[in-house]
Amino acid sequence: MTALSALPDVVVVDVDAGQTSGDTTISYKKDPEDDLWELVPGRSWSRVNPHVRTGLGDIADKEGSWSITLVPGQSYELGVFERGHGPLSIDPIRRATLLVFCLVKKPRERGLITDENRGFGGTWYFHQIHTRVPTSVVSFAVSRTPPVIDADGIPHPVSPEGDPSAPFIQGMMDHKADLLPLFPGNRYFFSAVVVDSRGDWEVRQDQFTTLRRVLNVEFPTLHIFNDGDPFDHGEASFTFRVFSGPVNQPTVIKDFDRATQDIDDWGETDRPYAMSFAHFGTPLAVADENEMSVSVASWGVEHDGFLEEDEAASNWGTRLPLPVGRNENVVQTTFLMDCPTSNGDFHYGVNVRWSVSYVP
Repeated sequence: MTALSALPDVVVVDVDAGQTSGDTTISYKKDPEDDLWELVPGRSWSRVNPHVRTGLGDIADKEGSWSITLVPGQSYELGVFERGHGPLSIDPIRRATLLVFCLVKKPRERGLITDENRGFGGTWYFHQIHTRVPTSVVSFAVSRTPPVIDADGIPHPVSPEGDPSAPFIQGMMDHKADLLPLFPGNRYFFSAVVVDSRGDWEVRQDQFTTLRRVLNVEFPTLHIFNDGDPFDHGEASFTFRVFSGPVNQPTVIKDFDRATQDIDDWGETDRPYAMSFAHFGTPLAVADENEMSVSVASWGVEHDGFLEEDEAASNWGTRLPLPVGRNENVVQTTFLMDCPTSNGDFHYGVNVRWSVSYVP
């Protein structure tokens, strides 16, 4: 398990009370094979020797903690990297990162933020903040739980969701990012904190409800590649399913059954049969990752009577590639879901036509 934390996660200095700096305790958990690297104010990245830093024995390869001191406007960054792939290598591999800022308790200057823009869809939220001087991003997050506002007025996100579409460049006057993925049809709370080089800071908060998802899935054509009977046509029944969640514990959205009927493969050359099975969804909210994932499945049985064993063919789950972000809408996309046999020659496929859109 890899984890980094700081207590407090934002260092606040009361300059009116004569304070000039503040402390925080950095804690880590990592695999023994990974390395710790830190970026301290005024220096470049350097590798941390956890045994020396913590004063611990072998346990320091896995976990430990130490204290750091910052002055207003400073930041401290700690990262866990794969050994040999640190931040100064040509191919860094970062396992986790922690960024801690130091702010003044009461900003000495107001009006740090001069302009902002926002937007959202079903699976994303966009926010842009422009400041009058170069600033760094202390916090930029959305959550379905309101942030906790501390005694100084600084918001602390609770169970944040989504990740920025691009890393923030600190010390800029313009900060913007899409936060994704988010769950459609849910109330979210956004909070951002920016800080300048003197430790002055400003907060922005927002509330929004992501658009609800409308999903349509159709099974327009059945393809018989092998009817399971080399001397005559076969007889088979079929089920077609739309479901969410994992294959082994599906939540059925809709099942369609095609009763036992004659089938033929036209000499194993793919005979198509037109169907009209369709699920046309209504606008719905999505509660969690299981509901976010939607799949299709099908199974069929070719019936051979008393002297032969019935033959089965199936595809127990093909996940629809529902995109997230600004290109989340999909219009009339079709693919062939292959359903091979498990105990004979019987083989079929089914066209799946689907679309997804997001509405208020």
